[in-house]
Amino acid sequence: MQERDWLEKLFQKSLEKARPDFEYTDENIEKLSEIIEESMPSIITMFEKQVHKKSKAILKQNRKDISKFRKRLNKTWKSAIDQLEIFISFNLEYGVIVSDSYRQENPNDVKFEALLRLHARSCQIACEILELIKGGFADGAMARWRSLYEISVLANFLEKGTEELCQRYLDYYFVENYFETLEYQKNCERLGYEPLSEEEIEESKNLVEAQKEKYGNDFGKLYGWVGDILPKRKWNFAGIEETIEFKCMRSFYKMANNSVHSGAKGFIFTLGQYDSNEVMLAGPSNYGFADPGQNAAFSLFQTTLTLSEFETYLEDSLYIKIGMNMLDKLSEEFVRIQKKIEAEEDELRNTTHNNVYKK
Repeated sequence: MQERDWLEKLFQKSLEKARPDFEYTDENIEKLSEIIEESMPSIITMFEKQVHKKSKAILKQNRKDISKFRKRLNKTWKSAIDQLEIFISFNLEYGVIVSDSYRQENPNDVKFEALLRLHARSCQIACEILELIKGGFADGAMARWRSLYEISVLANFLEKGTEELCQRYLDYYFVENYFETLEYQKNCERLGYEPLSEEEIEESKNLVEAQKEKYGNDFGKLYGWVGDILPKRKWNFAGIEETIEFKCMRSFYKMANNSVHSGAKGFIFTLGQYDSNEVMLAGPSNYGFADPGQNAAFSLFQTTLTLSEFETYLEDSLYIKIGMNMLDKLSEEFVRIQKKIEAEEDELRNTTHNNVYKK
């Protein structure tokens, strides 16, 4: 391992060579500090050249290592990963079928449009989770599932509501946009961006005022689109979550928060390690995909189901029943593989422990 004070030693060696009689008086030390400060730009340039010179070799080795790792991961998790990928495509296909059919006769159905957009977003996030699993990032996959879960909760809440509720939800875009406009204006110059004009800000504000005239002043508050559906004290995600059937998933949701926020548990507990006390995980791993894998499939399917009530064809029942079977099978496969890894790891540790004990 390279010593951390190599640069200081380099200066000292150069100084001793150029000035063997150098004395470390306060005055000389101050002058030396000035010389070092003046020399830093040229040293930085030289060091950057060295980094650039080594970069191709580093990238080549990194990509070689990643390729080997992903081959090993795919060999272990292939059956579960393949089932998840097929399941995502299955849900996307159903969304396209329902969209093409229902939209032709009902082009202005606000409720359907809201749920369809949420379903499209769910499919996209599920694909992101799939890629994170393929890459070996269990905690990243769980963090993205958190967003997918929120969408599934929201979709089920809207599906139970009226078309007016869905329109309120869509119109709340103007409130969120105005809040973001104010935040942007407050920080843009420090970030190096051009500020918005007063006219642009006023236009955004007027759009919010128009929604308030339509729905009432409370519409401009946080989660104001919920309206009379819930008491004001429950105008939040937790309040919406209480209304759905699969709210038991909140325990996973709370766990997923560890992968998103900067709490202490997020640094200590990681899904990607069987034993988080051994090392600090700073990259991909081959473990921990059971929860994000099956949770992603479950939440995606919950959002897909919200599209199944708009038409009553036998094909809808067929897709739902097949989807349920696929969900069960892939969930079992993710759990099976993870348990197998745990058993192999336990056996390896016991063997190592026994060998050490015999010595």
